[in-house]
Amino acid sequence: MLEEPEKKSFEAKSKGSHSVDGRYTTLFEQVNAAAFLTTLDGKILESNLKSCELLGYEWDEFTNLSFREIFPASTDWPQLVDEISAKGGINFETENIRKDGSHFPVDVSTSLFTMDKKPVMLALIWDITDRKKAEKKLKESEEKYRGLFECTTDGIIVLDARGEMLGVNSQASELFGLEKDSMIGNNFLSMGFLTGESLSIVVKQFEELLYDKMAKSHEAEILSKNGKTLDIEFSSFFLFKKDNELDNFVIIVRDISDRKQAEIKLSRQHGMLQTLLDNIPDSIYFKDVENKFIMVNKTKAAHSNVTPEEMVSRTDFDFLSEAQAKKAFEDDEEILSTGKFIINKVEKITHVDGTERWVSVTKVPRFDSEGNIIGTAGISRDITEWKKLEQMYENSQKQ
Repeated sequence: MLEEPEKKSFEAKSKGSHSVDGRYTTLFEQVNAAAFLTTLDGKILESNLKSCELLGYEWDEFTNLSFREIFPASTDWPQLVDEISAKGGINFETENIRKDGSHFPVDVSTSLFTMDKKPVMLALIWDITDRKKAEKKLKESEEKYRGLFECTTDGIIVLDARGEMLGVNSQASELFGLEKDSMIGNNFLSMGFLTGESLSIVVKQFEELLYDKMAKSHEAEILSKNGKTLDIEFSSFFLFKKDNELDNFVIIVRDISDRKQAEIKLSRQHGMLQTLLDNIPDSIYFKDVENKFIMVNKTKAAHSNVTPEEMVSRTDFDFLSEAQAKKAFEDDEEILSTGKFIINKVEKITHVDGTERWVSVTKVPRFDSEGNIIGTAGISRDITEWKKLEQMYENSQKQ
């Protein structure tokens, strides 16, 4: 609110030889902008208090100041005046110069009219520094997310409520084998990319988002333009407006064809390994650093009259005599601490039920990718029959 002396000064100024018409006094006093009344050559006839605040001048200083002086030197004043005269007024953005020489962005609105039979110009000027900062921040944010949009290894498709594609990144374009321009504006659901299964998944994700606000990822197949079937993983989310109103539906498509092939290959290899483990007559087992079984084959489990699953997470103390289990434990601990191998060690095994067997044991350490010991692996060959034959031979030699 204006101090009383300042208000009186303004009223006095308004009654001078170049005073503003009474119809404009209220505008000058209350408008939330710097207001100037000037001649077309830039002579300032009137200004309001806001102009003093905005530009840092005292009120009386504007009398000897040309309106042109608050604009950058690069401003083409004759062209500006010609355009204002031709159109009766224009709006434009530029910069103003404060008394201290600093520049700041402004929005200028000009109107041309006649006063005392002479053309004069009313100029309203708003400081748009905050708006420009916000626009710059928004632009930087948009550029950052545009970079993420284009640089991500996943395909991203932005749809409207009808399923029409509003945006497609390069990865999605490459994945489907089409140019972006030929995709944008078309309906994603009807372009032949989706199989019956993948179409139902997209619809399901849309419904999940509506009700749960979060959609699970799903694997499915899609068809590229050349008819090639691709294994993909779908995920999606909604974009919201500021008032939390739904805006766009975004689908993220990840090509997992290589991963699926690797999984198939790994599954085949695992199947072959399992076949070998299940049919080899030797006992094979794997233990962790606590000497607990993490995997055994059928032969190993059969020697203890249990299933392979029943041995997992248990130790030799559950299946061997106390003395035998302790001996096995000591061997395993030495391997874990030294990394040394035990190769073809012949020993007699006594089970908890009292049965005895002779075995040839090989035990080795297991390593992780960084070379750390993470457990042991062993294979035991039953040589009981061989030991019996050996004993029979020794007995025959003594006779």
